[in-house]
Amino acid sequence: MGKKKYPGITYEISFLDDQINKNYKILQDQQSIVSFFSILSLIIACLGLFGLTSFMARRRTKEIGIRRINGSTIPEVILMLDKYFLNWIIWAIALAFPLAWYAMHLWLRNFAYKTDLSWWIFGVACLLVLCIALITVSWQSWRAATRNPVEALRYE
Repeated sequence: MGKKKYPGITYEISFLDDQINKNYKILQDQQSIVSFFSILSLIIACLGLFGLTSFMARRRTKEIGIRRINGSTIPEVILMLDKYFLNWIIWAIALAFPLAWYAMHLWLRNFAYKTDLSWWIFGVACLLVLCIALITVSWQSWRAATRNPVEALRYE
């Protein structure tokens, strides 16, 4: 009966979950691309921070050796080197959070079902960034602090 009334039109049957998955395929692709580049940028940032810490520790080798000979402990030397980078990391976090909140707010308002951004998401991100940066910086700081102070003074 359908062929007589509507010639040339065929019926297409599909499941609702297939249609929904097709609609969100673009978002899933975007998610995988953003995840890949986020991990890549994190690795590049850690390598840059590692190189910068190595450079700073090498540049301050004589100072570290003099401090160690005069009785400074290893944690004091590590803290001295970490303070410089912590200052920059905190400034970067303070700059990035408002920008990230604004970008997420713009992106989330395009969805049919709305959700609010919670402060704890940014808090967890802050702790994660601080931990990764401190591990990266502290590794090089520890290597510089545990070095023999006499060799450090002969370095230059």
